[in-house]
Amino acid sequence: MSFQGRVLTNKMDNYNTPLEGWKDILSFIPDKNTKIWLPFYNDGKAKKLVNSLGYKKVYHKNKDYFTYWKDDHILIDNPPFSLKKDVIDYAFNKNKPFCLLLPFDTIERKYLKNYSDGLQIVIPQNRYKYIDNPKANPPFKSIWMCWRINLKNGEKLIFL
Repeated sequence: MSFQGRVLTNKMDNYNTPLEGWKDILSFIPDKNTKIWLPFYNDGKAKKLVNSLGYKKVYHKNKDYFTYWKDDHILIDNPPFSLKKDVIDYAFNKNKPFCLLLPFDTIERKYLKNYSDGLQIVIPQNRYKYIDNPKANPPFKSIWMCWRINLKNGEKLIFL
């Protein structure tokens, strides 16, 4: 375990989102003035990628996700997978809109039943090749789990 982004994580599950992933999810957020919070710092490269897509109101600082919250921003990020349950619980308890990049099998977890109202799943066409180590990509497909964003008129499953 290593200390990344002020959250204790397993380095093997803390990957940077590729540009393709950002393009996929931000295609649902056409207003380039939307305030976006990227709380999982990793190495700090995410802000540059999101900025390159025209979004300039991006908050990406090395702060502890579990003790800090940007109320006026939409949380969009790729949390360390080993912390996904805690990250999801915390996001739902804050009752604010979010999009989290997670392993596909997250949708079968029992704890998601508590949060099914307003939940939408965006399923990318291809498996993402994560930036950090393309040769050691996770052996699973990723999805974007979104809540209270109202993508495509509330459709529950969105296939790209």
